[in-house]
Amino acid sequence: MTLLDLEDISRRYGTVQALDRVNLSVMAGGRTAVVGPSGSGKTTLLRIIAGFEFPDTGRVRFDGKLLADGPAGIPAHKRGIGIVSQDGALFPHLSVAENIAFGFERGATDRTRRVAELLEMVELDAAMATRRPHQLSGGQQQRVALARALGRRPRLMLLDEPFSALDTSLRENMRKAVARVLQTAGITAILVTHDQSEALSFADQVAVLRAGRLVQAGAPQTLYRQPRDRETALFLGDAVLLPAIVRDGFADCALGRVAVDGNHTGKAEIMLRPEQIRVAVEDVTPLNGGRVVDVQFGGAVCTISLALADAALPPITLKTSSVALPAAGNLVRLDVTGKAHVFA
Repeated sequence: MTLLDLEDISRRYGTVQALDRVNLSVMAGGRTAVVGPSGSGKTTLLRIIAGFEFPDTGRVRFDGKLLADGPAGIPAHKRGIGIVSQDGALFPHLSVAENIAFGFERGATDRTRRVAELLEMVELDAAMATRRPHQLSGGQQQRVALARALGRRPRLMLLDEPFSALDTSLRENMRKAVARVLQTAGITAILVTHDQSEALSFADQVAVLRAGRLVQAGAPQTLYRQPRDRETALFLGDAVLLPAIVRDGFADCALGRVAVDGNHTGKAEIMLRPEQIRVAVEDVTPLNGGRVVDVQFGGAVCTISLALADAALPPITLKTSSVALPAAGNLVRLDVTGKAHVFA
């Protein structure tokens, strides 16, 4: 069942078209990630959903109820939508318990019990209830902010780059914890992030914005493996793009004969993700390979640059295991697994 529907949402600031006829549906209980480069319209879209801003044209429907119809609509505090921002926005003069309870309805009689339940839900020790925000780590502050938002018992939670200020390992742990909390509570979530890997791992639907327009939306695996265009492919991760001649489900390219998706025929550009390409050292120059021109050691995963046998093509960059890592100057064979994606 669809919980949120955005219909032809447009928003302009002076001469800047921040959003241009955006249509997006969010399923109840699902997790949607909105990604795009800076200035693509991500934050504007989130603010319109929250009710902090209104579209110039278009409609926002929440559980069938019309929240916005152009510049007219229901204000943020009456929408019942929770939001967690990048900095958490905790009140420094209030304790953890007081921050969490701030979102409760006026006159709540079960305040202490609900605070304890929310602390447990976001996996914080009950002893932290008396602490002030400055006595907490960044990850703990974000958990308190999430607990406060959950205290309003929303059906939809908006997450505005909530993990970006955290270090890499903590960010991953927080992302998993938040996903677990939201799933347990049965709350639909929309995450705005500039981190593509975060979006792909958190969401069951990813929406890509570019220059205010919705370029593509769908399951993370679909967008990663079958992006609509080369810009989306490169935005969502490393990609090897090659010219090819496609016929009968195969492409002839610098890597030899490669299976492809779709039914395209003729000249085309194909895309492979680096993990689809395996590197094997050879004694002679193979037809489907090249020469290693640079190696960057990175521990478990290393980066190598290869000059292809077709000298007219630029070098390609691949990620590979540090086990049996080739050296600069080595001749290598490149074996492809799976299918390449063809840009129509």
